[in-house]
Amino acid sequence: MKNILSFFLLLLVASLANAQSWVSRHNLTAAQYQTEFTKWTGEGYRLAQVSGYSAAGQDRYAAIFEKTNGPAWVAKHGLTGAQYQAEFNTLTGQGYRPTIVSGFPSGNQAKYACIFIKENNAPQWAAKHGMTAAQYQTEFNKWTGQGYRLTDISGYTVGGTDYYAAVWEKTAGAAWTAKHGMTAAQYQTEFNNLTGQGYRLVKVSGYGGKYAAIWDKSAGPAWAARHNMVGAQGYQDEFDRMYYQGYRPVWVNGGAFGNQDNYAGIWESSDPFNGADMSAVDALVKKYMDDNDIPGLSFAISRNGKLVLAKTYGMADKEANERVAPRHRFRVASVSKPLTSTAVMRLIQENKLSLTDNVFGAGALLGTTYGAKAYTNRIKNIKLSHLLTHTAGGWGNQNNDPMFQDKTWSMATLIANTLDNIALTDDPGDKYSYSNFGYCLLGRIIERKTGKSYADYLKQNILAPCGISAMDIAGNTLAQRKSNEVKYYAPSDPYNMNVTRMDAHGGWIASPIDLVRFLVRVDRFSPPVDIISNASIDNMITPTPQSNNGYAKGWNVNSVPNYWHNGALPGTIAEMVRTNDGFCWAIVVNTRPANDQFAGKMDKLMWDIRGAIKKWPAHDLF
Repeated sequence: MKNILSFFLLLLVASLANAQSWVSRHNLTAAQYQTEFTKWTGEGYRLAQVSGYSAAGQDRYAAIFEKTNGPAWVAKHGLTGAQYQAEFNTLTGQGYRPTIVSGFPSGNQAKYACIFIKENNAPQWAAKHGMTAAQYQTEFNKWTGQGYRLTDISGYTVGGTDYYAAVWEKTAGAAWTAKHGMTAAQYQTEFNNLTGQGYRLVKVSGYGGKYAAIWDKSAGPAWAARHNMVGAQGYQDEFDRMYYQGYRPVWVNGGAFGNQDNYAGIWESSDPFNGADMSAVDALVKKYMDDNDIPGLSFAISRNGKLVLAKTYGMADKEANERVAPRHRFRVASVSKPLTSTAVMRLIQENKLSLTDNVFGAGALLGTTYGAKAYTNRIKNIKLSHLLTHTAGGWGNQNNDPMFQDKTWSMATLIANTLDNIALTDDPGDKYSYSNFGYCLLGRIIERKTGKSYADYLKQNILAPCGISAMDIAGNTLAQRKSNEVKYYAPSDPYNMNVTRMDAHGGWIASPIDLVRFLVRVDRFSPPVDIISNASIDNMITPTPQSNNGYAKGWNVNSVPNYWHNGALPGTIAEMVRTNDGFCWAIVVNTRPANDQFAGKMDKLMWDIRGAIKKWPAHDLF
């Protein structure tokens, strides 16, 4: 899992159904860790796990805090060997015992982070640190021979020598086994063998390219484990993939592999998807991607207003070996139109616009700003409703789409040239002709009425109320790719268009999760509360006879009613769907497949995925 992108510190507080609130952080400096420790313990959380490690020669910490009750506890970090021994002597003399001891290299010495607890009726225990591999094996044999079980293990490499810290307890419990000094391949083999025998991983420590781990045959919630997650971003991406399948971290270990931080982790879910259902979903996605030569794919699904699943597949950037993660944003093409329509409906609801407003001519919404020629009667008869419903009388995308004129032109030049030189073929209101240019005009109307740029108005008044902060208007070239934006791939050239100029009809980039955040706020179900009124939504999704009742105002519709929109540009196809029985979903890929030009097969894929999932968890991953 190699990733060379910059890392943004994780701060995630979650409350899954029937689970404790928790906070997970990683890649913290000592000062940052102390700040977070003080913050969360001050709010009633207790440190459940801590891992010290080295990243680029600097001390780093990963930690999990949980809001649970438990015995008195004390935690320390950044201790040298001598300091740790002094704290050990003091705390054990006060009735505490160590439960987690994390050793890690810091320059040419070892340091320690640890958790001690004080409880009544504590079991007999033993703890050792600073052991070489041979010393550890001797201690392991000694204590297990006396009926103790290994409950914590930390490997760390200092000056080319492997050392270990370990805790044993004399307690009854499920069958268990432990291994150390394993290469990554050996660890994977042991993992496969032991999980195949019904064991679950309970602790894992990575150090200097090796692993130490503990497994036991205990019962417990559904779990998953990952290792060899390279770099803080590599771990963050895997963390997000697991989170958006309903899993929370219960163990995270940072280690130094060469000069690079490397992570291993364990996740659990109290309300998981059925494994067979997820295997069926993965098989459906694999077939679609294989059949259509898809580099990368991402989707998200909500049910009854709750985000229940988001999954990613394939490559965001093949050349950089960067896998798609939930953070990645894609061009969504005409999936932008429902966003624009919702903004217009909000302005209508606020009495700032009316569907019967004229668009062009003296006193109209856009006045006579654009073009040098006198407007024809057809142009002067265009009303706001005609733009929303693609019934303006022409300017369609079937042959020569006006939006794809000279890509060097400004927006104003493109609009002026279209009005002056591309005649309408029908009277406004007579015929349906899908028009990107019509939605381009809606963007300019929004700007005229609000005094803000189209993007700023939507970000502040449509997206922010939905909890969306990471949507933007796309750039045009590969060099203009935004942060966390995927790379787009042939068959046609994805970087030979003026996508920025397509803002209101096809210019947004978004993750599927954010598209679903938007959908659940215009789905006419509650909770969450919609961002426009039911009456406005009903108006927006009422089909027009001119479209054979298949299109409304910015949405495809049917009689169920379901409403949705697809999008397609060179380098991408996308779709978002709201169903009448409480589902919303969005899906995007980073190519425009020759065999699925307008996302028809993608649409079927999502319906098949929905059908493959028989058990839906109650959690809300928003």
